[in-house]
Amino acid sequence: MAANLTPQYLAAEARYRAATTPEEKLAALEEMWRELPKHKSSEKLQADLKKKLSAARKALQQVERKGPGQANPFSIPRGGAGQVVLLGTPNVGKSSIVGGLTSAHVKITEYPFATALPVPGMVHYEDVQIQLVDTPPVTADDVPAGFPGLWRSADVLLVVADLASNSVLEDVETCLNHLAERNVELTDGPREHPAQPGAMLKVPGLVLANKIDAAGADERLELLRELVGTRARIEPLSTRDPERMARLPELFFKLVRVIRIYAKPPGKKPDLADPFILPAGSNVHELARKVYHGHEHRVRAARLWGSGVADGQNVELDHILHDKDIVELHT
Repeated sequence: MAANLTPQYLAAEARYRAATTPEEKLAALEEMWRELPKHKSSEKLQADLKKKLSAARKALQQVERKGPGQANPFSIPRGGAGQVVLLGTPNVGKSSIVGGLTSAHVKITEYPFATALPVPGMVHYEDVQIQLVDTPPVTADDVPAGFPGLWRSADVLLVVADLASNSVLEDVETCLNHLAERNVELTDGPREHPAQPGAMLKVPGLVLANKIDAAGADERLELLRELVGTRARIEPLSTRDPERMARLPELFFKLVRVIRIYAKPPGKKPDLADPFILPAGSNVHELARKVYHGHEHRVRAARLWGSGVADGQNVELDHILHDKDIVELHT
């Protein structure tokens, strides 16, 4: 095993293990290769990754030769700072949420099953974008083929509940049961990968309790809290309430657990328009790897403007970064 594997590498490795399509496997392997420290102690791992990359590219070419009908429609390439996937039973308002926050072409109807395939859109939060994915509904007896792979690879899962429905408790239980049957559960903390085969994968997420403005919604919300208990956090919502909708982008940003770091070239002003996106808890060395694409050994020192330091203070390469820190790397 190579030393000093980064959180980005380990996250990509987890996505590779959870991948269900050639596209997902290749994307994860390519990210693993980008994030793998290139030094003598990782030579064996480098060779193994090269073999896996070659096999994954061949597998994808075989699928493409079979034609588009063989592609998995639930293989959604990530976009922005993170991928947030909605899950729910028919007519809970998933499409209304995506349509209200993005420019995605979703179908908002009064009848069920209008969404036949996943529809991604981009949510703007300050200076970053977050991908929000509308999905076909699930029922107690049916989960669209390929959907569980998206549950496992998503950065965030949101179970959407309909507080206007008398079946809201059964509907939410259906979604949580489907996740549990596939060894996935929601967490209010960071993503946790299973320590052994068959263990639970904990994915950041919560229950969006939609239609809080409906008659009887308050009573159903209390019952829902009793049902869900400690299994998931609940966020009341109404797509007709602009204030509640306006809070969602920040909520999504916190759930994907990333930070924005602004690069400052020596002697120049920082670039505040295009931040580097890193997992929460990353350090200066991991930023250097992101900036120099595997040649981070060129970085010898760093200065920082941000949380817990004096402006322009020199910091070690293992210094933990925080959201909106400004970093000046010196080679």
